[in-house]
Amino acid sequence: MRTRASRLLARYVRPKPHIRRAVDAFWEAHFAPGATVLGVHMRGTDKRAEIGGEIVPASHYMAHMDGYLSAHPDALILLATDSPRFLREMRARYGAKLVAREALRSERNAFLEAGATMKKGEDVLVDALLLSRASFLLKSSSAVGEFAIYFNLSLHERSLDLQYVSGGEANASVISGT
Repeated sequence: MRTRASRLLARYVRPKPHIRRAVDAFWEAHFAPGATVLGVHMRGTDKRAEIGGEIVPASHYMAHMDGYLSAHPDALILLATDSPRFLREMRARYGAKLVAREALRSERNAFLEAGATMKKGEDVLVDALLLSRASFLLKSSSAVGEFAIYFNLSLHERSLDLQYVSGGEANASVISGT
């Protein structure tokens, strides 16, 4: 299905020039050419158990992020999240290793907040396109992470979906990239 979705995106989806410029400018400002980047999408506010599963706790991500950083000490982390709390927790733990865009966030659900409707959609698209450039993608069940893979099909073999990992446990060689 990912191959089919990737083909459809390549054929029919063309992000507007201002979106492509925003993605390029952010990437160039934060990552050196050839940098190792762990892309992390943490969905935290509008996730419902009956539609894609429970919210994956930050601690489950951290275990995998720590493993990746052990295997790739020079790596940086690109975090995309709707949750201000998740962003604070990740900044406190990873400091200068963590890169995150300024975006609309809300513990309630950014899409339920009034106004700036187009900005919300653009933020999500820019996040998905940035995540698609990562060396490895850590995510939960969400369209944002899936679209990152659709935009870069090689992430199919270089990603881990924590929604489908029992208790946050996964094969260490998957996340370390070995």
